[in-house]
Amino acid sequence: MNSSQSQRYNCTRFAHRFSPFCLSALYKVSARLVLSTTVIAFFLGMAPMGLAEEIEEGKELPRRVLRHTPPIFEEWTFEKFSHETFPPGFSSNTLGPGKPGEWVLVEQQDAPSRSHVLQQQVPCSSESCYQVLISQNVRAKYMDLSVGMYSAMGTPNSGAGLIFNAQNHKNFITVLVYPSTNTVKAFQFIDGVPTLLKEQTVVPKKGSMWHFMRIHLTSIVSHEVVEVSFDNQFVMSLEPKSLVSGNPGLITTGDGTFAFDNLRVVEITTGIPISRPPAY
Repeated sequence: MNSSQSQRYNCTRFAHRFSPFCLSALYKVSARLVLSTTVIAFFLGMAPMGLAEEIEEGKELPRRVLRHTPPIFEEWTFEKFSHETFPPGFSSNTLGPGKPGEWVLVEQQDAPSRSHVLQQQVPCSSESCYQVLISQNVRAKYMDLSVGMYSAMGTPNSGAGLIFNAQNHKNFITVLVYPSTNTVKAFQFIDGVPTLLKEQTVVPKKGSMWHFMRIHLTSIVSHEVVEVSFDNQFVMSLEPKSLVSGNPGLITTGDGTFAFDNLRVVEITTGIPISRPPAY
């Protein structure tokens, strides 16, 4: 052990710790500790300041506006309107060349509601003629639509079905079933002109003139999906690009005899995200 090491050893033992050499060494160690502590405290103090500046400069993500009204649920059995000649809350229009439609409430004992149905009594003589009935009091984006339909054969161009996403009587999306050909067709009407979106063959239920159509509109991840079923069988799915809030309704075309019962509209809210969008 050399003399320097011996002195350091003696500084830690006995009375030599108060010697001039020991005091000098202790001062150097203390100075180094104070300097190190000061540097560490400085950087620790700067970090929260930088984080606070970043948080202060950033913008809060937009908050979703939560609705305070209950979802829509409407059902028309047309029983309570039996004293009326036309169902209240609906508007009737005719697209293309043809006589104005006549939507009337008539009695039919074999109907699902057992008494009254809504019937369209004016046929369309041309392929570009459509009788349209739209609800004015119900409007939503995602809906579950269903209706009972009475359909007689008629010509191959005779069909009836449901309307959704209606902005007015000339702009909407519709799905019609054509009984004489057992086909289901989806159209998008823009300014009164139909564009075929999809077509599918179906197998209708036998033993009854009454059938059941259902259209389910919902949102899956980042796109809207429309699912169509007929007589409790899945028929097709659609992914419209311009799905917005609109009104539901009914539609007929051709010279067939069509009636409707138990029209139901349920607004879908469980599939709509309620959390704010991610930050990335």
